[in-house]
Amino acid sequence: MKAEDWFTLAYTVVGGLGIFLFGMKLLSESLQALASDFIRKLIGWLTNNRAVAMGVGVLLTVIVQSSSVTTVMLVGFINAGLMTLTQAVGVILGANIGTTITGWIIAFKVGKYGLLLVGAGFVPFFFMKSIRWKSIGKVLIALGMVFLGLQFMSGGFKPLSKTNDFQSMLVWFQADSMLSVLACVALGCLLTFIVQSSSAMLAITMSLAAAGQIDYQTAAALVLGENIGTTITMHLAAIGGTIDAKRASYAHIMFNVIGVSVMVIIFPWYTEFVESTVNGAPGIVSGLFKTSGETAVEGVDTLIMMKIAAGHSLFNITNNLFFLPLLPLLVKLVVWMKPDKGMKSKKRLKLSGDLTKISPELALEEAEGEIRLMRDVVMDSYRDAAKYVRLTADQPDLYQNIDHLEHVTDNIQMEVTLFLTEVMQLSMTADQARRGYSLIRISDELESIVDYCQNLAKYRARMFRDKMVFTNDAQSDLNELLERTGVFLEGAVQFMIVHHDAEMNDEEVRELIRQSDGIGERADEIRDAHLERVREGRCDALAGMVFSDIVVALRRIKNHTVNLIDARIGRWEERRDALRNLERKETKRIAAAPAAGTN
Repeated sequence: MKAEDWFTLAYTVVGGLGIFLFGMKLLSESLQALASDFIRKLIGWLTNNRAVAMGVGVLLTVIVQSSSVTTVMLVGFINAGLMTLTQAVGVILGANIGTTITGWIIAFKVGKYGLLLVGAGFVPFFFMKSIRWKSIGKVLIALGMVFLGLQFMSGGFKPLSKTNDFQSMLVWFQADSMLSVLACVALGCLLTFIVQSSSAMLAITMSLAAAGQIDYQTAAALVLGENIGTTITMHLAAIGGTIDAKRASYAHIMFNVIGVSVMVIIFPWYTEFVESTVNGAPGIVSGLFKTSGETAVEGVDTLIMMKIAAGHSLFNITNNLFFLPLLPLLVKLVVWMKPDKGMKSKKRLKLSGDLTKISPELALEEAEGEIRLMRDVVMDSYRDAAKYVRLTADQPDLYQNIDHLEHVTDNIQMEVTLFLTEVMQLSMTADQARRGYSLIRISDELESIVDYCQNLAKYRARMFRDKMVFTNDAQSDLNELLERTGVFLEGAVQFMIVHHDAEMNDEEVRELIRQSDGIGERADEIRDAHLERVREGRCDALAGMVFSDIVVALRRIKNHTVNLIDARIGRWEERRDALRNLERKETKRIAAAPAAGTN
């Protein structure tokens, strides 16, 4: 081949690969946008039942069209405390099965219709106003780009059959002996590690096979290696994560390495079974995948693409179904391999931050997990602060814990804000953007509440240091206000859980208004009563100043709690004022009714 032929081959293959990868990314994002509510429900279905977890992994990976996205997402969810190790390992098994759908998409005989799909997707994407229809258009455009990219790659590889040097090199990688099978497995693993995409390597392998450059046995061995290489993505994402995230990545490697090792041992029988099964498939099925016309190459098996996809599916389905009943033992094994060494998983706060591997919807769900963790820390902080204010003698350990929780929430808030700021730069729907802004604001309000919890502890610590005391009446009033504020805060936190997506009704609004107004009114009464005690000399003036500071801090906690509710559902002040006006009108109407009756 001439230099210019090599150049043509290079830009055709590289360009085709670029179109394919961009199409796969667009397909993943579009499917996730279409199925965002379903994805959220899927995550909510997770239990410690291994079969359910595996089913969630299959569905999730079919939707996102990438096992890498699923596994990177798992790392984030484990770090956020949303998922246990057992659940994560079950989802990994399902992800390995779900990813086989990519092979069937590549094998499907629609390459020549790629442009037609792009054209068909253009209409709803550019001319429809509905976000759903636009997403459907993007799915069609993405599929068209996937098939176009494959067609370019397959066509680009065809001239290599006339190149003696290339053919001589391939002799070293013909999977016709145990040693050469191992070489092909190692090559597939290495190339997938370099490219960081098993889908891309699968597409290249299938394109080489369709162009007649490698036979089925060689392609099958390469695909086995690609199944090992794809585990590196999760392993890299787990670096710096929690101990359970690292354990899950080790489990992923174990599944695939053990499975591939078994397949290498029985390789001749494995490939023979796949070939005989595909060759014996009904014509109506094989016709969907058989290459013909311009896509066919003389002397090349017309069903080779179908055989590669079938072999890929057979390996992953049998391997992962085999490991499913052994899941508890495997979890114990990875825990033994990676001991805790004193690390506390749930205190390790780390978002994955890998926005090249995760879509906006999944990134928002990951941030939501950090918010849930932050919410629990806030409640712990308030309970400890309230307990500290009620103490009659100092407890330094309790004070230090309150201070520690303040640093923890600072870290989470910084992580969430930085992460969501990057997420907001991605292509997002209007609803996703609103949710992103809401989560940033929620994290800010939660962090502010903990700041005031720390202030409560500081005010009480000052009293212990200066040996100041409150009167019994003052302490009783503070205890009441602490209790009412705590109930309101806990109710708001529960409200955040219930109203993840739904809007609250008027009765719920009225109850929150009643509690909020009640705290404000009671705080005024308590402050006035304490000022009266100071004037009468029943309370020390300096202690009176600390008392006022504590009351103000509790007011601020109440205010930030109200802001928290508004950040979750929006329009809080508007709805509050509207309901108050309605109640005033109703009160006036009832008051005026007897007078009207008298006339």
